[in-house]
Amino acid sequence: MELLEIVDKDGNFTGQIMDREEAHDKNLLHNEIAIFIINDKKQVLLQKRSASKRFNPNKWALCAGHVDAGESLESAALRELKEEVGIDITINDLKPFSEREFTIRDSNSHITYYYYTKSNLDEKDFIIQKEELSEVKWFDIDKIIDMIKSKDNPTVFGERRISLFEKLKNI
Repeated sequence: MELLEIVDKDGNFTGQIMDREEAHDKNLLHNEIAIFIINDKKQVLLQKRSASKRFNPNKWALCAGHVDAGESLESAALRELKEEVGIDITINDLKPFSEREFTIRDSNSHITYYYYTKSNLDEKDFIIQKEELSEVKWFDIDKIIDMIKSKDNPTVFGERRISLFEKLKNI
């Protein structure tokens, strides 16, 4: 069971803690993190979500996940990097990126806190979490933007996220 802290529209903890699935079913606001993994070629590592995922199966995404109850944002980011792609970094390697983003919709409403880190590993050297992902791949930033804009968008990103990828070009 994965327990999440429920937050209000300002991101403040409400005192409620509940199972992830219940929070999703009730569409209660909770915290998530997302990490841009960037290499020296200015490429971003995307991971393809497994076919069995409840939200956005078979779509390309960032390394991301929920912030467990009692866990800091940074600890959640470090944990997700280790669990999903097998990289072990220190908190000093993790950099805050952009403003938090509120996603309010009919299901899975959440607040995302963004970070980035650098890695120059080859795709084959990442150890992927098979239950969560089917593959990882380095993409040029402009290619990701083109994918987002395409009619059959193969990513989890909506057009409002294009500005985040544009901002990455300056790192």
